[in-house]
Amino acid sequence: MASNAIDNVYNDLLKAIGENRVSNDPVEIGLHIVDASSYYFDLDTHEYRNYILVKPSNEREVVETVRTALKYRIPIIPQGSSTSLAMGSGVIYLDELLQYRALRSAIIVNLSKMNKIVDIRPTDRIAEVEPGVRIDDLNTKLKSYSLFFPIDPASARVASVGGAISTGAGGLRGARFGTMRDWVLAIRFVDGLGRVHSVGCYTIKCRQGLDLARLFVGSEGVLGIVTRAVLKLWPAPRHVYRFLMFFHDFLDAYRTFIDIRSRRQPLVAEYVEDRIVKMISGSLGLKLPYAHMLLIDIELNLLDEKAHIYKTVYEEAKKHGVIEIRSSLNDEEDFEKLYMIRRSMFPSILRMKRKPHLIAEDTVVPVSKIPEFVERVKAIEKEHGEDVLLGGHLGDGNLHPHVECDLNDPEDRRKAMDIAAKIAVSALKLMGSVSAEHGIGSLKLDLLIKELKFKNSIHSLDLMKGIKKVFDPYNILNPGRVIPPD
Repeated sequence: MASNAIDNVYNDLLKAIGENRVSNDPVEIGLHIVDASSYYFDLDTHEYRNYILVKPSNEREVVETVRTALKYRIPIIPQGSSTSLAMGSGVIYLDELLQYRALRSAIIVNLSKMNKIVDIRPTDRIAEVEPGVRIDDLNTKLKSYSLFFPIDPASARVASVGGAISTGAGGLRGARFGTMRDWVLAIRFVDGLGRVHSVGCYTIKCRQGLDLARLFVGSEGVLGIVTRAVLKLWPAPRHVYRFLMFFHDFLDAYRTFIDIRSRRQPLVAEYVEDRIVKMISGSLGLKLPYAHMLLIDIELNLLDEKAHIYKTVYEEAKKHGVIEIRSSLNDEEDFEKLYMIRRSMFPSILRMKRKPHLIAEDTVVPVSKIPEFVERVKAIEKEHGEDVLLGGHLGDGNLHPHVECDLNDPEDRRKAMDIAAKIAVSALKLMGSVSAEHGIGSLKLDLLIKELKFKNSIHSLDLMKGIKKVFDPYNILNPGRVIPPD
């Protein structure tokens, strides 16, 4: 877009919204043009001139922004806390030739100012919130009602409700509570024509024709911009017993988890391989065994169960050669410290990596197929002579392979993408999927195509493109993400 045209967009937005929430300042733009998966790509500062940042404070301002974008046919990038790991919420994207590009121009719509908790209805166990509300902040507010919102991505301290809806986020409690699609009852959103929609209900049961609310969950901003959401809540567990266990190999940890699950369904069941544990130790300055780690949370019906549960977990872990067990109740000092060891997995890999960049894959397989999946990943690692680090959500089969690479080196980039593709195909052969909770963005478009071809359902792309055109006929909403181009 020519400089005079982008100036016209900027001036129209100033008139419609006001200078406090519209910016073309290069410093401020620089903070928002990337997300967690594209932060390592540099744009020349003169290119910042092509982008406008809007921070709407209400739904009307979102509508005005979309209408302005529609008038000038300029792309809109909806953005929450920019924690996307699939190149889904910045101006940089991966094209069909696996080359990294930047949108020529765009309006970045950052929703952090729309952060009101509109209503909490404890009897109905629902909360009505704006998209910029952070998940941890919501749960802090819910404590006084003895309720909580169960979705718990590793980035929950900064992750917003709107972003979690957009990606269909899951997290550490997926073993018990699933993903966002299980906890969103209703959504208000603005489509690509500037129309406001209110879909879903305030009730658990709801037949409102086609289920547009849950269609929207996981759509990554290509169908519309969330302005409000009604979330289902759950009674907060009164007593949670947390166990951190270390084993000589993965199978020992896996079998311990399976045996414990046969006796009591965990709230959380997380696995981190030994090499990552070593990275966490170095990153946090902790003394952890160089071993495979299993983190399990178990809800106690009564505090009197503590001794019985400890005995159960200890016996199952000992049977499989546990090296060390640490445990804590939720009212004890070490409880959150044990959780932070797992939450530190991704930041620790980033901090301790040897190559410039890191790709975090998001494959998922049935729980029964996890050992075979791990075996196949290790074979791929050996074939390419590159480390593939595994850690994630054992309880729902969503282990994240992490591949270090230099994305600016075409050969290294091709190798990393080849490793990712082979891992994805391995998951598909085991009845799994290429993405569980991170979304598709642009980083996984080729893997989505592989999955649909594998399932003899490539024609399903026609449905996706048709749905996109109904919601966004001029393709201004997050173009080039989620749905592969023709």
